Amino acid sequence: MERLHDACGIVGIYMPKGDDSLDVRRYITLALTALQHRGQESAGMAVYDDHGQVAHRVGMGKVREVFQDSGTSLPETYCGIGHVRYSTTGSSCVENAGPFVVGERSGQYDTIALAHNGNIVNGNTLRDLFPKETLRSTTESEILALMLLYAQGKTLRERMIETFPALRGSYSLVILAEGKLYAMRDPWGMRPLCIGRIGNSWIATSESCALDRMGATYIREVEPGEFITFDEDGMHSELLVKAQKTSLCVFEHIYFSDATSRLNDAYIYNVREALGRELAREHPVDADLVVPVPDSSIPAALGYANASGIAYSQAIIKNRYSDRTFIKPDQRLRQLEVDLKFNFVQPKVEGKRLVIVDDSIVRGNTMKRLVSALRNRGVKEIHLRSSAPPLRHPCYFGIDIPQEEELIAAGRTVQEVADYIGVDSLGYVSLSGLGRAIQTAETPNLHPDDKEALAFLNKEFCYGCMEKQGWPFDPIAAANHGAQPATFFPRDTAIKGQ
Repeated sequence: MERLHDACGIVGIYMPKGDDSLDVRRYITLALTALQHRGQESAGMAVYDDHGQVAHRVGMGKVREVFQDSGTSLPETYCGIGHVRYSTTGSSCVENAGPFVVGERSGQYDTIALAHNGNIVNGNTLRDLFPKETLRSTTESEILALMLLYAQGKTLRERMIETFPALRGSYSLVILAEGKLYAMRDPWGMRPLCIGRIGNSWIATSESCALDRMGATYIREVEPGEFITFDEDGMHSELLVKAQKTSLCVFEHIYFSDATSRLNDAYIYNVREALGRELAREHPVDADLVVPVPDSSIPAALGYANASGIAYSQAIIKNRYSDRTFIKPDQRLRQLEVDLKFNFVQPKVEGKRLVIVDDSIVRGNTMKRLVSALRNRGVKEIHLRSSAPPLRHPCYFGIDIPQEEELIAAGRTVQEVADYIGVDSLGYVSLSGLGRAIQTAETPNLHPDDKEALAFLNKEFCYGCMEKQGWPFDPIAAANHGAQPATFFPRDTAIKGQ
């Protein structure tokens, strides 16, 4: 209920020249609307015009607030990219809104437009490659674009090969350059990216739900380390680098991704139901009703109810006219709206023993107030169940998980957390239960034991916010990983200190 949030959602569309079957601007707007859950602070779009130049527009607010005209004030186009953002690095301001366009005033090199989902842990180190006066934002997405602009190489492909070894962190990218659309996913595959198609037009986007919204056909996921070119000859793919392990953020399955999306050949909804079944198996309790904290916890609560035999009820009703408070970066605003978000069905809660299912417990303050409100309405017992294991560490890869001192589970026992929140019992899904739920969501005939399920989790996912061994690499040490200044020497600027 105390919502974590991802950094961004991205989309790129390439329609062959001469094919006018799509209004690319409208379809980008449609895709961004489908990805709105990934970021609600700003939205932006960049497209090629008739002369091959990049035109772009960004603004603060939701997609339909920024693009009330569905992007039609931008030039008609065959190719463009879009971006929705929540700030995890850099402040919430229009200067940090993507996509980022660089090189438009240089006259020497191709203009590059870039939309980025993720977080570069050594972004501050790489920022020192450029004089402060040349930077217009405080986000590492601009640094990425500038590195690609100034790296050695005649083509974007050559410059990407020169650039990515310097990057440490998560990045799914869609890029406009050289009249083409490019897409790339980091070597660990931390952030999702998939490919779809409408007729002869190609689409790269964060989630398959955006493809569904556009009426596109899902093709496949972009592989970790894969670099893809979309041009008049179709799609061209090559694997530039492969890490030893895949490290998709496990919270994509638990919360971030839309329930209708698919990841790793599994539908998110089915994974969340499986998480609920694991919770019921690991933390059974006598109760009258299983109640989700709406909306993202509904599949897990249904899974718990089906596995436990306890009746399911939506006794907590979300106020549809209250903004999703997790996307507001100001803590005071979040607190003010807590009591406005939910209504309660009195006959369903009064005198009842409730299993409350939520997708995660972060600081605990919001849940504490919800529990207090339920007590005031006469609930007899409250048994809280979380479909995420305890969060004990901050995230360095693009998820706004607070510092350890703010995390309720850091340094506390489960019972201490339960006492603070005020519930009769508390149960978190285990790490092995988390791995088993993802592994068996589409293959229920599999029955991995705890050791096998944990090995699967460790091989396929990043879960460093739960246990540090879940990181693909040490992000604290990687923060100082630098690049050779000569490699990225801007030809018309000077490297600071050189």
